[in-house]
Amino acid sequence: MACEPQMDPGGAASPLSTSSPGWNALPVGSPPGWGQELRNGQVLTVLRIDNTCAPIAFDLGAAEEQLQTWGIQVPADQYRSLAESALLEPQVRRYIIYNSRPMRLAFAVVFYVVVWANIYSTSQIFALGNHWVGVLLVTLAAVSLTLTLMLIFERHQRKANTNTDLRLAAANGALQRHRVLLGVTDTVEGCQSVIQLWFVYFDLENCVQFLSDHVQEMKANQESLLRSRLSQLCVVMETGVSPTTMAEGPENLLEEAPLLPSSPHPTERPLMQTELHQLVPDAEPEEMAQQLLAVFGGYYIRLLVTSQLPHVVGTRHTDSPRVPCPCQLIEAHILGTGCCPFLAR
Repeated sequence: MACEPQMDPGGAASPLSTSSPGWNALPVGSPPGWGQELRNGQVLTVLRIDNTCAPIAFDLGAAEEQLQTWGIQVPADQYRSLAESALLEPQVRRYIIYNSRPMRLAFAVVFYVVVWANIYSTSQIFALGNHWVGVLLVTLAAVSLTLTLMLIFERHQRKANTNTDLRLAAANGALQRHRVLLGVTDTVEGCQSVIQLWFVYFDLENCVQFLSDHVQEMKANQESLLRSRLSQLCVVMETGVSPTTMAEGPENLLEEAPLLPSSPHPTERPLMQTELHQLVPDAEPEEMAQQLLAVFGGYYIRLLVTSQLPHVVGTRHTDSPRVPCPCQLIEAHILGTGCCPFLAR
């Protein structure tokens, strides 16, 4: 089993297989010729690694060479640690496997069998007349519940995922000035889970300006709504507590330590505490706009490359008239007045 990133002979990441939706609809191709300009939303390259191997790492050197053919100078050292620490930690890789489409389909099959058996066994208590009519009703009920579950799964996939999309916020923040955004998707080829890291061109200058004006307007006229929406943009983080902090802190921290060691030579384990981290803190409108684009850049790219972006009548900063740009997505679905939560925990 090969554990290397799959690359083409020219050094670029190999194209995505036809099993990934939306690939053929994206503007992607060979490096540009003379006079050819990049377009917002254009895929530059894709890195693919086998998620079932350990250890693994993205071949960011090949991505750097491929970006240079497009005229984009992005040293891989600027974002290597940010991207790999965000996506290649063991718990994140396990989450990607368990959250993949085949795993969801397998869960749906198990759910259908369990529901069908439970409904059928319950129906035996009551006289339903014809046996085949009862079996048909039980089957219809189980199918309806299973389809409802699959619709819930699909709706959940359209939300920003805090375990994958938002973990790319730091990397996208570093790449904004280079007009590149990262996004991550996963697919299954045979029995292998494959992680795909997308590099997409996007000039966010106009999006930053629009969001800055929009945030300024919300601060003036809809401050309560802005605070309510930003309060949902938070994640729980674990941080270590030093012995000095324990000694100076409240007494309940010391009460958690055992009175007697469990072994003659105990190994000290650091005490961890959870903190609520605000992803977009209150600041100047331009800083908040840049942070919003960095936080939700990975979410936007995932929806873009999988053709899951909501259709719009007119677009601001993309060539396609029906594909929204990042600032439109953030304005409508992140800062908008909708009541549906947009984060998948």
